[in-house]
Amino acid sequence: MRILQQSHGLADFEEAIRIAHQSKREVLFSQVARIDSVAPLQFYEAGYKLYQGERSFWQDRTGELTLVGAGNAQTFTSNKKNERFIDIKQQWKEFLSEAVCTGEKETGTGPVAVGGFSFDPRQEAELEWTNFSNGYFHLPSFMLTINAQGDCFLTSNIVCSEFDDSKKLWERMQKERDQLLNETEESMKDVSVINMTEIEPERWKTSLTSVVRRLKKGEMEKVVLARKILVDFDGKKRSDTVLERLRDDQASSFIFSLEVLDSCFIGATPERLVKKSKNDILSTCLAGSIARGGTLEEDRHLSELLLHDEKNLHEHELVVRMITDNLKDLCSDVKVPTSPALMKIRDIQHLYTPVKGVAQEGMSVVDFVDRLHPTPALGGTPTHLAMDVIQKEEKMNRGFYAAPVGWMDAEGNGEFAVAIRSGLLHDRHAYLYAGCGVVKDSNAESEYQETLIKFRPMLRAVGGTMQ
Repeated sequence: MRILQQSHGLADFEEAIRIAHQSKREVLFSQVARIDSVAPLQFYEAGYKLYQGERSFWQDRTGELTLVGAGNAQTFTSNKKNERFIDIKQQWKEFLSEAVCTGEKETGTGPVAVGGFSFDPRQEAELEWTNFSNGYFHLPSFMLTINAQGDCFLTSNIVCSEFDDSKKLWERMQKERDQLLNETEESMKDVSVINMTEIEPERWKTSLTSVVRRLKKGEMEKVVLARKILVDFDGKKRSDTVLERLRDDQASSFIFSLEVLDSCFIGATPERLVKKSKNDILSTCLAGSIARGGTLEEDRHLSELLLHDEKNLHEHELVVRMITDNLKDLCSDVKVPTSPALMKIRDIQHLYTPVKGVAQEGMSVVDFVDRLHPTPALGGTPTHLAMDVIQKEEKMNRGFYAAPVGWMDAEGNGEFAVAIRSGLLHDRHAYLYAGCGVVKDSNAESEYQETLIKFRPMLRAVGGTMQ
């Protein structure tokens, strides 16, 4: 990758064209420019006319980084079952080898790929996930980056070939950039929910009871079982309206959207899988949960119950143990608090333990994703046995639900969340997902009620309610 310290516009672009001619291969030109303040949802909505089906959105839990992508400069996919992480990593590295990058360099600017991986590539395909691969990432043609100080940057990405006319290609990029930044907002007519269907809830409870019997025999320590509901609308549901509600409703969560053709995977998750910033690594153990209280006194009472509940503490410890052990293999130093804290969001509160480490040299964020997915919080313990039970008992394809979703840059930095509290928009339908950790003391009805709480954020976001 060639990084030019100063931006010279067309001259830098012509350098990329020259390299493409010499190497007889495609070369990325990536230009970063500081721009006036732009509201992230306004930029996302502006991309609808030009880039419908090619947009992405990412906002971290603290609001320190927002990424909004429009257009597809390049797509990276993998359907390999056992090597999808390394496959995507290698595709990204190879693609960037001759890239020409220019302009200001801030976190989340320049070449940044946004996307994710499926939960389990062994699961049988289902119609709603047809557009997604086991690994799917896209490099936006234009990406808005907003940092913690509110500074705005626009990265323009264009892939050059030996056959391109530099002047025409440059003019096209500038025209699309201006259209995107100057697109006026239009009022969106939202569609209405006409039906909501829980997919075989009684069969799910029966499966859970069967799994509990196996756990009591000592076959496993924990299995996470998920289920889905189907929401039908009276027209095509736009991701814009869902994103707006999620940002208003779940401001302390990771908020994401990934459009692929006529589908969009979207959600607001509290759970970080891993963040890599240079050599600093941060992962989150999030397992064990209870409802929020209707009053401050009731909420405090529920918090105390959660902090001292043996079932939830055991479930949480399984996650802490697995993440810590795996980070020790990839980091030179790992620090873990001695006891969990609480993470409180609107509908639910979780036991929470941050784990920090220092990455070994040469590691990419994708190496950590590969090692950590799936955590016991979304799969179970032991992992291979739990994954087999999930495949047999759930009778559905999770797709990207409960899987790693996030971004990576050219230096191997990035951040991935675990895509819970999420759903898939597809035409006039939404498929919403929720799950719970099952241990030997679990009860089918109480776990079912827990999933109802976990469905609430996405149901509100798509305009529905749980009866």
